[in-house]
Amino acid sequence: MQQIKSFAVLQTAKIMGIVDFFLGILVGLGATLRFVMRHHGQHHPRVLLFFLFVPILYAVGGFVITAIFCGIYNWVARRIGGITFELTP
Repeated sequence: MQQIKSFAVLQTAKIMGIVDFFLGILVGLGATLRFVMRHHGQHHPRVLLFFLFVPILYAVGGFVITAIFCGIYNWVARRIGGITFELTP
């Protein structure tokens, strides 16, 4: 059995921030397309701002939330042990 004793908080948060940025692009694209279809293709300047803002919001939110939860995990794992799993060679 192997055990995750702790996470490198900043490194893990950076990776999840980047992953969430790309997720935000997909979510922003879907929401933008839905808005354009609902408004019959009318140009609206806030749509572009929304599309640009969503990935940034997802990236920052993903970074912050991941950092918080990694810190909580590390604190708990020091006291009661980390997640245990089995690896196959």
